[in-house]
Amino acid sequence: MHFKHAIAVACAVTLTSTPMAKADLHGVIGAIIGGAIINDMARQRPSQPTRPSVSSAQRQENRNVQTALNAFGFPVGTVDGSLGPKSRAAIGNYQAYMGFQSTGYLDDYQKGVLLDGYSRMQAGGGSAFPNVVAAEGTKGLLKAFQDPSYAQRFGAPTFPNPQVPQGQQVASPQAPFGAPQNFGVQPNVPSSVPQTTRVVAPTQTPTPAPTQVAPLAIPPLAPMGQVAKSMAERCELVTLMTQTNQGMVQAAAMTDADQALSEQFCEARSFAISAGQSYAAQLRVSDEQLTATCSQISDAMVPARDLVNSATAQVVQGRVAEINAQIGLADTSTAAAYGQLCTGIGYRQDNAEMALSGALLSFAVGALPYAELVAHHKREGFGLQPNAAGSVAWYDTALGALEQGATPAFLPSKSPERVAVMRAAIKSGQLQAQPGGGLPPLVPAAGGGIPALPLPQ
Repeated sequence: MHFKHAIAVACAVTLTSTPMAKADLHGVIGAIIGGAIINDMARQRPSQPTRPSVSSAQRQENRNVQTALNAFGFPVGTVDGSLGPKSRAAIGNYQAYMGFQSTGYLDDYQKGVLLDGYSRMQAGGGSAFPNVVAAEGTKGLLKAFQDPSYAQRFGAPTFPNPQVPQGQQVASPQAPFGAPQNFGVQPNVPSSVPQTTRVVAPTQTPTPAPTQVAPLAIPPLAPMGQVAKSMAERCELVTLMTQTNQGMVQAAAMTDADQALSEQFCEARSFAISAGQSYAAQLRVSDEQLTATCSQISDAMVPARDLVNSATAQVVQGRVAEINAQIGLADTSTAAAYGQLCTGIGYRQDNAEMALSGALLSFAVGALPYAELVAHHKREGFGLQPNAAGSVAWYDTALGALEQGATPAFLPSKSPERVAVMRAAIKSGQLQAQPGGGLPPLVPAAGGGIPALPLPQ
């Protein structure tokens, strides 16, 4: 209505004006009509609803969701507590994988499955399903945690029924007191017959014969003193001991050097997992692609890993550099990036050889604090022959670099405290250094053609 009124006024002015005045009024008319159009559109435009502010608690919950999605291979990018388009797409992919309706918005049940699965994985629960992780990646744990039978599709170990000897079948359960009794109730009696006519004296219950109990199939136990071969299992045991001791071993009271060093390893392992996931989220590369490339690198690093058992850190560093040149990782930035990624993926998948290969990559390009991981692996026997005494030289390399101002690779805010604990453990006399051996012949590295990473700017 306002627009029509403005046009009518403009036309009236034009018709009643002189020819010269008409020419001068063209601009005025245009301004009047244009202003009317703008005002009319402004009146018709619906008001934009104000976006509700996100509480700090909700933002933290969003961060937890984003962290879990990244961990299970549904990348959201930077964990910032804001569920934008990339996070919504990741949620939709998670929902589709789990068989939920893919909406991009989590209900309480779907959120619970995701966060509970992440907590169980962080606690080392994935070590029970290595075949699932190898076949499906970490996202497979979400289904394995929900349905243990899912793991059996990938050849997961199953346990026999301890009540049945091997080779026999389970018989149908017997009635506890012999054959079923009707307790005086006659079957197939028409409903028209009064209830009193259907009641008779109960029959005598026969005494059951004694049943034979099959011997239990007790599985054999591992000999006492053996350490867990799974890094996740080892860290579970270490955490339980830490809780029993009401805290981690401190440098000032070094009562158990093995426990102290294991605590430091498990903290470094958790940090490496988180750092690797955060870094991977910045890359436009899928978790499957990164895992496949890290498997190639791990295969190529076999000669270097074998050297750790007998040679000095400097010799191993040179051998890794040779392998890098052979497989296309001569660029130090790319080698360092793969080092961080493969270390995190290896620990996340409980693959000791892959994690150790990643640590050697980082160490070889100058990140000397990564020698700490090599020392832990050598002492614990993860991916290497256990050699506690031979690990001291690797601890010295890492701690010496940190004491001289090198950038910490793990838990930077706790680095001075960690250095003090590891130094005290070494000086406690419970570990003794062992000289390394000679240099074995060069073995051509397997694999090759490692792709360049699209490193973030």
